[in-house]
Amino acid sequence: MKHCRIASALIAVIAAFSAAHPCRAGERFSLHAFADVESAYICRGYIWDVRPYSAQYVDGELSLDDFGAIDASVWTMSAMSGSGNSARMSRYAYAEADYLLRYTYAFDIAEGWRLSSGVARQWVTNPGYKGGHTVCDWQFMQSLSNPFLTPYWKVRLIRRPFDETYWIVGVKKSFELMEGLKLTVDLAGDLGDSRHFANLYGPKPNKPTGSYRGGLQALSLVFRLDYALTDHIGLFAFVGQFDLVSDEARSAVKALKVPEARRDLTFGGVGVSVDF
Repeated sequence: MKHCRIASALIAVIAAFSAAHPCRAGERFSLHAFADVESAYICRGYIWDVRPYSAQYVDGELSLDDFGAIDASVWTMSAMSGSGNSARMSRYAYAEADYLLRYTYAFDIAEGWRLSSGVARQWVTNPGYKGGHTVCDWQFMQSLSNPFLTPYWKVRLIRRPFDETYWIVGVKKSFELMEGLKLTVDLAGDLGDSRHFANLYGPKPNKPTGSYRGGLQALSLVFRLDYALTDHIGLFAFVGQFDLVSDEARSAVKALKVPEARRDLTFGGVGVSVDF
């Protein structure tokens, strides 16, 4: 597939660049990966499934020194239940695979304040779903790390196979509880245009020809613990609360005749991470 070839080509370039500079390969190249089990699948401000699944992720990043960094990542999802939304799957293992290519540039604007900006191209594939299709989008994101609260935002411009614009805006703060143990609190809001709402919820209840207003869709609050077992291996666990706050979204979900139609949900997960 085209996106797989592009990702493979970039990874090959990263490897070749590192090989060409062996004395600095360890400084230039970094690898992050994790595997976890989560209690529910929530994406784009929508609860897709309330049954557990396993996710696997790997990301390789190449530092360009003063010119930023490029990275390539793959995120996969495997269902752990044959009911609910998983009943639409033709296979449970690696039912979804997302490929992402990104360029990031960061600079210090003051002591302890660092602004990071990025642009990415993502391909969301659904090989395990019956009639699954590939969703392509461009992403733009920024975050401002500082000693207080770290604000961040990301916008996804989806143009194939449907059109919509989706945002996530949030703030987070990390606390060192003890050596090797960190707590991160993350408060985020999901927003979307009228097409985003229509793609997720279908026609408006009691007004099929009407248009959604769009805007703030949902809020989520997540508490995450990270524990460093070694310099390269860590464990993590998180629990969160997701709530639809849009009257339009709550009415639309209430009208859906599927078991997964939830307007509010407490969720969580546990996993292991590796960093080099």
